[in-house]
Amino acid sequence: MSMTREICISERLATKYNVPRVNIVKVRVGGIVVESKLKIKDDVSGYRASPSLDREMHLKGGKKLRWRYDCEENMIHLGPVIGILATALPNRAKLDELDPTSLQAELTYLSHIGRSIDGMVYIFLPASINWSSKTVKGYNYRYLSTNHGVWESSTYPLPDVVYNRISSRRSEIRSNVQSTLQMLKEQPYTKVFNPSYLNKWQVYQTLAQNLFLKPYLPETQKLSEQSLAEMLSKHSVLYLKPSNGSLGIGIIKVKKLGENNLKFTVYSRSRINGSTDNASQIMKKTSVYRKGKPYIVQQGLDLTRYHGSVFDIRIIYQKNGRGEWQIGKKFARIAPGRSSISNLSRGGRVVTSRSLLKSLYKKKSLIEEKNAEIKELCQRVAVTLDAESNGNFGELGLDIGIDKKGWPWLIEVNSKPRKTTETEASQIIMRNSFKRPLEYGSYLAGFPVKTRSSDS
Repeated sequence: MSMTREICISERLATKYNVPRVNIVKVRVGGIVVESKLKIKDDVSGYRASPSLDREMHLKGGKKLRWRYDCEENMIHLGPVIGILATALPNRAKLDELDPTSLQAELTYLSHIGRSIDGMVYIFLPASINWSSKTVKGYNYRYLSTNHGVWESSTYPLPDVVYNRISSRRSEIRSNVQSTLQMLKEQPYTKVFNPSYLNKWQVYQTLAQNLFLKPYLPETQKLSEQSLAEMLSKHSVLYLKPSNGSLGIGIIKVKKLGENNLKFTVYSRSRINGSTDNASQIMKKTSVYRKGKPYIVQQGLDLTRYHGSVFDIRIIYQKNGRGEWQIGKKFARIAPGRSSISNLSRGGRVVTSRSLLKSLYKKKSLIEEKNAEIKELCQRVAVTLDAESNGNFGELGLDIGIDKKGWPWLIEVNSKPRKTTETEASQIIMRNSFKRPLEYGSYLAGFPVKTRSSDS
């Protein structure tokens, strides 16, 4: 058996993509590029790689990759190769014991969905990369029974596209993670999307410059004694939030009950209440909970309620396999009891946005109008933030509140929305919300995907 690296393509492919009739061509899979003999034949359908080329490119037998020709580089590109970056592969023996909102449930499900993508999809860790050989030790989950399986590892090419699923800010700021992300961005053929968590103050500054968006944003300032005093003179309720916080942790609600009468609630592991008479005292009394971290102070809103409870509408807004934004998932989060915080991690529950809007607006025309307004708001927010980050986002989580006059407010934007494998809505919407970022990855690699219409 000859050890020749050879790629054989059909006459039809050669004609369709204007592949020049040359003896040698570069072949790329992910970050690996090799020179190979080129044969063009009538009796081949599609393409065929020789066993030695297969081995060198770490092509997995039986998994057909898509094909394109890059005339600028005289290169055949087989792909896409999509790597999902995580910081750990948590391992529970039994899947039915998994919390459906956990990272393992998400990674296991992403690995499962990855099989339905035309291309290579794997999960990898910052330490998995061999930079000199441009290869990665990648992992996929193999089911041994319906709720039991194992992570299997194999060697893959460095990915065309990295979907960043690092699950916490604490993990993301580690130096090994930061240097890995930096080196991935410097690779000639690798693109990274969802590069980092967002900072609430920077997001506000970016969005507030947009005249269309300004009326939808609660007034926000960087927290200081002076800004707190100024905001208290204008608003009866304020929220102090960590600029780099998530999951509703560390939020402090301040309520003005009268002149020199302020009540505050700290949402930490439990709720801590206190009262005081001025901004300076609030800064002193809450400093132990703020721990020196940067905070913002945000106008509290007079939000409408659902059966007496505060709610917000969470929208998972995603780019599809053609690179266009669309609503991936939309649901309402209802705060528990008399709480002002609707995060699911703090005991909130989910209802469908359809049933929520129906109970608020009754009439079909009003509901359609509200949905259109919310969609327009999401689109403008996504496009504005995306432009600021050079198009690096593939999905965003947007939290929208509706006040008693029916006006929608953008409460928060999250660049790493957690998705759950359990759903109140349809299985199809849930499945597509996981699959769509992989299809967007395929598009970024140069292999667009036909998309389904929005599932909202």
